[in-house]
Amino acid sequence: MSRYIMTVRSNPIAGREAEFNEWYDRHHVPDLLRTPTLIAAQRYRLAPVELPESPGYVKPRHSYMVVYEIETESLEKTRDLLWSPDNIARIRPSDAFDASSVDCQFFAPIGLPVIQQR
Repeated sequence: MSRYIMTVRSNPIAGREAEFNEWYDRHHVPDLLRTPTLIAAQRYRLAPVELPESPGYVKPRHSYMVVYEIETESLEKTRDLLWSPDNIARIRPSDAFDASSVDCQFFAPIGLPVIQQR
């Protein structure tokens, strides 16, 4: 089996951040992890440290990101499972989630992990 990650960057509706986070933690991540081949998830919030300005740098558009770990023989089958009508129907929606700006991608590893030696 091959391993991949899926990243999803998103934002809450303005003024509904607490509701967004509760829904994501209590419902959305657990609902998605019931999808076969998704084996783990970790949520992140944008850290309050800005990078220095440089040519071509684009400021982030999203406040939150979740990284899902995937183990599968076929990433295409995982994609089809995730967006299947049955899977979508069982995932609880939230009005606190700004669906207009979601950014989602799959990534395949290249090379082996590199760990700093201390």
